[in-house]
Amino acid sequence: MNKKVLIIEDETELADIIRDYLKKDNFEVTICNSGNEALNIFNKVQPDIILLDLMLPGIDGLEILRNIRLQSTLPVIITSAKETELDRILGLGIGADDYVVKPFSIKELVARVKAQLRRATTFTNLQTDEKSVFRFCDVEVNKISRVVKKSEVEIQFTAKEFDILSFMLSHPNQVFSKQHLYNQVWGFDEYRDLNTVVIHIQKIRDKLALVNCIVTVRSVGYRFNGDLL
Repeated sequence: MNKKVLIIEDETELADIIRDYLKKDNFEVTICNSGNEALNIFNKVQPDIILLDLMLPGIDGLEILRNIRLQSTLPVIITSAKETELDRILGLGIGADDYVVKPFSIKELVARVKAQLRRATTFTNLQTDEKSVFRFCDVEVNKISRVVKKSEVEIQFTAKEFDILSFMLSHPNQVFSKQHLYNQVWGFDEYRDLNTVVIHIQKIRDKLALVNCIVTVRSVGYRFNGDLL
């Protein structure tokens, strides 16, 4: 079955070009040009991945992203003319899996779409004989249901936040470089931005309210520091 892409973009010419390139690779593509319609179309189409502009008429892209993350962990790639570090941090922090600044190469964007879907499929098809539930401190992480709980209360994690935490829990006390984590979770290193890893690690720490659960090993990378129960 062909993968479904939802393009939320008010620049109709750009949206059409992206659609044409994606269709060449056998994607099913739906375009939405208004923020006001985006959530209704999202629920109707049930896409596998979203390409999301931030500056939209009606509801802006960040608010759309917040609402999507209440319902789904599907991959979301922000495509925006906003290019400051703060813009990237905000978008990734709210739950985007990737951030591409306009103008961009359409071929690169298609490659990023494929990479995100490839990683999503890999993590969905985890081997069932692996340990599926991890517990440390007052935190429980279920790899099958992809649910994180702290003191029995569920915490909302984005797909990539969960994938990073899950991977590190599977390899306790091992140190991983930003490059290694990026390749493991995003699986696409030609256009990598390793600051993405830094942002996601900080979000994990903040959400768990455990600053030292993932420690920084200076000049090397990161290590899960908890005692698994």
